[in-house]
Amino acid sequence: MMKLSVVSLALAAVAVPATAAVGMDAKSAGAGYTGIASGDFTRAPLNPALLTRFEEGDDLYIRLGVNALAKEYEDALDQVDDTQDAIERFEDKINAMDPTDPPTQADADALLAELEALDDTRLVGEANLDLGIFVPSDTLAWGLTIGGYVVANGDFDYADNDRVLVEQALVTGVFDPDQLQSEGVAHAVVVSEVALNLARELSLPGIGEFSVGVSPKYQRLDTYLYRANINNYDNEDYFDDDYLSDDAGFNLDLGLHKAYGNWRFGLVGYNLIEHSIDNMEGHTLTLKPTYAAAVAWQQGIFGATVEADLVEDESFVVESSAPQLLKARQLVRTGLELTWTHAQLRAGYVTDLSDNYEDLLTFGLGISPWDCFSLDLAAQFGDDEERGAALQLGWKF
Repeated sequence: MMKLSVVSLALAAVAVPATAAVGMDAKSAGAGYTGIASGDFTRAPLNPALLTRFEEGDDLYIRLGVNALAKEYEDALDQVDDTQDAIERFEDKINAMDPTDPPTQADADALLAELEALDDTRLVGEANLDLGIFVPSDTLAWGLTIGGYVVANGDFDYADNDRVLVEQALVTGVFDPDQLQSEGVAHAVVVSEVALNLARELSLPGIGEFSVGVSPKYQRLDTYLYRANINNYDNEDYFDDDYLSDDAGFNLDLGLHKAYGNWRFGLVGYNLIEHSIDNMEGHTLTLKPTYAAAVAWQQGIFGATVEADLVEDESFVVESSAPQLLKARQLVRTGLELTWTHAQLRAGYVTDLSDNYEDLLTFGLGISPWDCFSLDLAAQFGDDEERGAALQLGWKF
């Protein structure tokens, strides 16, 4: 029997060719995933119009960041390990048929209890990785971002027919675990991007100065769908071509930013060109346009921001008969930040108006000696062992 390892589940979330959204950096992650109004040019992938927001002496910023979030991680891995251990014990006892210690109904019930527990076993993960270079300006600012993100699920289901198979083995003395119909499904989609960020400050009567930004980007989608009997689930097969599909095309983000006294306002449209791909079972996954608005306030060292998705995001939501990947969501995000010369403290809160995802608390720490080098860390906490972490390194010139 092939043991279902940590690799076969967890790598679905963090070890794919390119790795939630591009530009979701550790600064943002620590402050409730906010930043489209409160950020500066170092967070341009959140809102390309931010490229015009900079301090005198800021010429160039380079960053490298990674972010990962997993839910029910430990419980899922423990349950799968327990189930496969129970299959192996029951198979060994049936094959041995020791007259002094014959297989009993209690042995069958122990295996069935582990198989039935698969229905409550699920691993949800997402991660992103990006490299960015940003050059701010009032007239023509630009940046380049290379990276991507992955969302993935490990889902397991108990098949009622397995009860007949297990209980018949007590009578016949024959048990073939390959005939178990309980199964595991690994399902993931990867969005990889190369984005050019452009921005310019404009002025209009009655509005005053504001910034507009655009991010044309080359985008590739990869889907992964691996389904196997729980006894034969083999992580080495997961990346076989039989389970992969991909497609590529161009997409576009558009952003606006306006400052008014201590107030900041942001509006962004992401992935304005709908992009679809079919996985290997013929289910269609679609990356759909999303829109978000934000208002932020800054006074001295204290900053606060509130952001909201303007429409429900149904990207990568598949029909009920297909393995689930994401549910519809419409997030509201709140972030706080205290900024000193060489350090920043952040906190945030995320809630889903669609009630499909649990609330999330975030905390972050930034260290930026003399505003030349920066190290940003973030942690996220939710229900059902939902845990996340983010790390970002930055260099400003």
